[in-house]
Amino acid sequence: MTVLLSALPKSDSSTSTLYDTVRDIESRPETDDDRLRIMRHAYDEGIPPALRSLECDSIPIDRREDLFLATHLVVVHRPDALLVDRLICLHDAIVATNNARPYHHHRVHGVLVASRRFSAANQLRSKFGISVSELPALELAGGTGPRRLLLSEDGVTDVPWPNQEGWQIVAVVHPHCAPSQRAMSKVMDGSTWSWMLPMLTLLVPAGSAWEEGEMRKWNAHHPTHPMAAEVPGRTPKGVATNETPMFHLLQNGRVVDTLRGMPEDGEALKAWRSRVVEEPMERRRSP
Repeated sequence: MTVLLSALPKSDSSTSTLYDTVRDIESRPETDDDRLRIMRHAYDEGIPPALRSLECDSIPIDRREDLFLATHLVVVHRPDALLVDRLICLHDAIVATNNARPYHHHRVHGVLVASRRFSAANQLRSKFGISVSELPALELAGGTGPRRLLLSEDGVTDVPWPNQEGWQIVAVVHPHCAPSQRAMSKVMDGSTWSWMLPMLTLLVPAGSAWEEGEMRKWNAHHPTHPMAAEVPGRTPKGVATNETPMFHLLQNGRVVDTLRGMPEDGEALKAWRSRVVEEPMERRRSP
């Protein structure tokens, strides 16, 4: 399951637009990192100075829609604060000229959810009557260290990442992803993969929907291995979250190997077991 991808309507313009440009790049066969880097470069080259300075009221009205669509397409892949602010700026300018439609509001709301700006998302929901559930109160921590969101009886809390010393496996999974469900069934319910459990952290990637209900169901059945939610930009360096399921092997906080998907025979995970369990045991047995 690929997350944070979008399917937006093609611009009505008969000429090439910035949105057309970044959308065409999105479909190219490069690796994810290369494709996103090219998209971001094309986007940065194509936006006007007024958008860089968040002076969207001075952007010509006939350019705002294209810039909104292009900005949204880029931000859903990388919801960094600057892009989110640009999308909000464009949305406000479109609203000011009475050209906003429900899809504008929904797209901004989804980005606010993904970037964990829950209060702003709730305000947008109330102002424009968006048919989505109200989000829980959330206060994000400052700093730069790795963090994640954990659910509790009282709501949701931004907490530090687990101790990064030694070996750790981060499983990037999604409650609605069938391959994720099959992978986690193998890990949680079978003795074959039980060696992973002491070092396993489950992470649900950020997306336009807040999957609290499904996460709570999982956590109720697996209290020792709850699903946590991603805080964009605050995962350990190298932990990608653009696909599910995906397994990252970390040593002392550094990603040393990544497995995308989960092959039926699990050969890659067998190699991990040899690396993190069997080899250390053999060294301890040696005189």
